[in-house]
Amino acid sequence: MTGRPLIVDILVDRKTLPEKEVPKLLVHQTKNNLTIEEALISSNISTEDDIAKAYAEYFQVPLMPGEELAKLVGSAYDLAKLLPERFSRANKVVPIKKDGETLQVVLVNPGEIFVIQEIYLYTGLKVSVQVSVISAIQAALGNLYGERDEVKELASRLGSAGEQSSFDTEEDVLDLSEAIPATRETQVVLFVNKMLETSLQQRASDIHIEPYAEELRIRFRVDGILNEVPPPPRNMYVPLISRLKILSKLDIAEKRVPQDGAFTMKYENNKIDVRVSTCPTVYGEKMVMRILNKAKLPLDFEKLGFEKQQLEAFIKGINCPNGLIYVTGPTGSGKSTTLYTALQMLNSPEKNIMTVEDPVEYKFHGINQVHVKPKVGLTFAAALRSFLRQDPDIIMLGETRDAETAEICLRAALTGHLVLSTLHTNDALSAITRLEDMGIEPFLLSSSLRVVEAQRLVRRLCPNCKQQYAPTPEMIQKYGFKESDILYTHVGCEACNGLGYKGRVGIYEVVFISPTLADMIQRREPLPALQSQARKEGAKLLFESGLEKARQGHTSLEEVVTVSTGEE
Repeated sequence: MTGRPLIVDILVDRKTLPEKEVPKLLVHQTKNNLTIEEALISSNISTEDDIAKAYAEYFQVPLMPGEELAKLVGSAYDLAKLLPERFSRANKVVPIKKDGETLQVVLVNPGEIFVIQEIYLYTGLKVSVQVSVISAIQAALGNLYGERDEVKELASRLGSAGEQSSFDTEEDVLDLSEAIPATRETQVVLFVNKMLETSLQQRASDIHIEPYAEELRIRFRVDGILNEVPPPPRNMYVPLISRLKILSKLDIAEKRVPQDGAFTMKYENNKIDVRVSTCPTVYGEKMVMRILNKAKLPLDFEKLGFEKQQLEAFIKGINCPNGLIYVTGPTGSGKSTTLYTALQMLNSPEKNIMTVEDPVEYKFHGINQVHVKPKVGLTFAAALRSFLRQDPDIIMLGETRDAETAEICLRAALTGHLVLSTLHTNDALSAITRLEDMGIEPFLLSSSLRVVEAQRLVRRLCPNCKQQYAPTPEMIQKYGFKESDILYTHVGCEACNGLGYKGRVGIYEVVFISPTLADMIQRREPLPALQSQARKEGAKLLFESGLEKARQGHTSLEEVVTVSTGEE
């Protein structure tokens, strides 16, 4: 074929469509946003009867007269419930009969393989196809679902075209507790539900589905570490990805470019958002699902792992009426959770709190959250400029990425707002150097900065199997332990799936900007001098905080050294 719509090639081969008319036809289709069949009919090039006959003969499927379809629709109301109305109308699909495990449908183009595949995934039934004329199919859809409400359809399309999915209606929620008949036709649905349920039971934060030449690999990220789980057969890859794409409202026919979507599932009476991302690889699309379980979000500073002195310094900073609060650390170190916990503490009817995030991971009542959309011009900087006209008390910026956003944050802090944001730096006071590199003047930074905090997440030792030991002389000399200290190491048991760790806890470096530190920042004192002064004022460095967690038995020394210094 030529890459043109199939019906065009069929009609050209049948000598009913002159080759020279094809360019004008395609322009007419695009200009008027029509299907190719609608373009053929409105251009008077072909009739709907000719189109239906051409499809039926080419694919060798039955051609159903319009009159017969109108008669069958009267007994198909229950079958119509098997497919979403929006899907049936968009693809001009009419279910007419269920014969055992086979669903008979009538549509315009029987060559729409992905539409047929979607019908199978929606219903779990084999699909038998017939063809009819467009007007008869549209009339049948009107009888099944009522006359078209174009305003409602437009609103629905606009909602689905946004970068974020809406999870307000029950039909959008995948209920993992809902019973599914264990038939051969529904094995994909069963596997998807079981995979999602298992990921929740194992406390996974991400699910990776990766195709290779002869196998399919599935991995769960648990406590920051990827672990393989038993995969399905390689031949289940395509229906598995298609099922997840349908749930996420992605285009199952598009495999060449990355896509982003989302869906909501229900498990143990909790609604859990799942963010989905696909990326084309040489063996097919890799899919990663980020599980956002708000019920498991520990919005309590003590549960996060802050020590008493650190917590006092951090709360003192966020209770300031204005200024800059920076949380720093690498991706996946829990910065967003720390900021959300701070915002929840500050959240009250008297405060106007606004956030700009990429993306909005968790939604909170009483906080105005904005999802950046660079494609339409809604960048971090654009949102921040808008916030300043929205009478905010507190502003949270997901990440200070460039000089423009850093400057707007500073301006907001200097004009009476409390601004919280994140940076990617190795330690707390390196945030000052990073902001200066972005062009922020030290004398302005010294007067606006309130708290800088750095953090990492270390795996928490399993309480059922952790094993204690005394520090060696080398450890005492290198890390400053005492002979009386007791340390713990990981072992592994059934409760922790043999890993020796279960859950994670934060280690922190919190520096409140005292007048002395502010004066040093203004004088452009070097980073070691700032760190020395912070320690004199009682601040613990990240590694020191980690060693304290090891002494307390929360984690192992190996984990602290690996996470905070990068040494194995």
